[in-house]
Amino acid sequence: MKGKRLIIIIATAVIVLAVALSFWSSRPAPSAAEHQGHEAAHDKGEGTLHVAEAARERAALETAVVERRDLKHSLRVFGKIDYNETGLATITSRVEGYVENLFVNFTGVEVKKGDHLAEIYSPDLAVAQRELFLGSRDPTDKTLLAAAKTKLERWGLLPEQIEGFLREGKVTERVTLMAPMDGTVTEKMVVQNSMVKPGEMLYKLANLDSVWLYLDIYEYELGMIRYGQEVAATTESYPGETFTGRVWFINPTLSEETRTVKVIVSLDNKGRKLKPGMFVSANVEVPLLADGTAASSGVEGRWSCPMHPQVLRDAAGPCPVCQMALVQIPGKAGTAKPAQALAIPLTAVLDSGTRKLVHVEVSEDVYRPVEVKVGPRSGDYYPVLEGVKEGDRVVVRGNFLLDSQFQIAGLPSLFYPKGQAPSAGHSGHGGTVTPGSKSATPSPIPESNNIEPAEPSGHEGMVIPPDKAAPVPPPPAKETKDATPPGHQH
Repeated sequence: MKGKRLIIIIATAVIVLAVALSFWSSRPAPSAAEHQGHEAAHDKGEGTLHVAEAARERAALETAVVERRDLKHSLRVFGKIDYNETGLATITSRVEGYVENLFVNFTGVEVKKGDHLAEIYSPDLAVAQRELFLGSRDPTDKTLLAAAKTKLERWGLLPEQIEGFLREGKVTERVTLMAPMDGTVTEKMVVQNSMVKPGEMLYKLANLDSVWLYLDIYEYELGMIRYGQEVAATTESYPGETFTGRVWFINPTLSEETRTVKVIVSLDNKGRKLKPGMFVSANVEVPLLADGTAASSGVEGRWSCPMHPQVLRDAAGPCPVCQMALVQIPGKAGTAKPAQALAIPLTAVLDSGTRKLVHVEVSEDVYRPVEVKVGPRSGDYYPVLEGVKEGDRVVVRGNFLLDSQFQIAGLPSLFYPKGQAPSAGHSGHGGTVTPGSKSATPSPIPESNNIEPAEPSGHEGMVIPPDKAAPVPPPPAKETKDATPPGHQH
């Protein structure tokens, strides 16, 4: 397989070179002035190549100006919706007893804070209530009353339930479990009339008002990710609709299996359209600085809630959702627009895998290859870091054909930075030329190759070497009136 692949690659290269040779050899002979200008370029040792006007038109060479632009690098990544871990809760039994009433008896039910979930019969609850009533009857000693309230609260009863026991003054042997927050029942591990013990999990709740989008960022793309960057996500379930969020956590570890880093994006989900487990396609538009690096996200120096990253404020204060103190986002504050980057068209760059090259138009008909250093791709442009300057004109069409002519002339090219021995004479004039030479002389034909022409036999091109040819019996003789002409006997 490797041998066949190598043969295919060599054959393809030979065909391309042959086409280029035939194209440039078919152009009109250059005038004396053009020839003189061509030789002058070689004499200077600048590695430039002269292309006549007719050849430029046939090759359809086009150029563009290197100029400064606003560039954005687009990251197209995929991810998966999952629960917001800060909005998860479990409902456990804190007493031993039996589930007599199950008010929430299937998963997926939406509950509000304070809604009843289950009712448990527990003899231990009756003992604790009697202690509560005894403590309430002695106004001089509040110790027993406080201890009884503490015990009931640790069993999961709300203060409102305890006050209800005191108002009614009636012992009950059943405790009702209440939802501690708004959410959706994602798991149910209890059934009607089952026995439960302290610490046994009964329900799992998840607040789906916001969800997390886990994005897999490859390590070579990680330098483009910044805290607070906006992310636009789309799903197949809702074509044409975009869900926006912000990057609020970058995992500090990398997966050795996938070579990716998990990045968390917080998405608002008040409409419950995003479901945990749903696959999402996301796009991150990263503005680029003049040096090709990612610009700041614009939220540095502002204040946010660790539990609710969608909350952004310009000053310190409590979180409007959970009343937790806001923390300042690290980084230098500033909303100034990033400086424009020096941009070069995408089609101008020839990439060998180890180096990148452009062809700069020195004058109207003279070109020079220049190695460049570019940043991450931005649409149809690259931010160029080294090699060319603002105002230079670079070839954006026909540069592959132009580079092949640099190779033929033995000048520096994409795959030969220092040039090589020319393979087709002096840029199509015939003969053998070395870079910097002024003239070309036709290569003499070796004497051993001078072959005397043979007399025509009528079967040229079908000759078999005598040592390889098998004897052929003569055909049967036929009586014919006309003789067969010589050279046409079969």
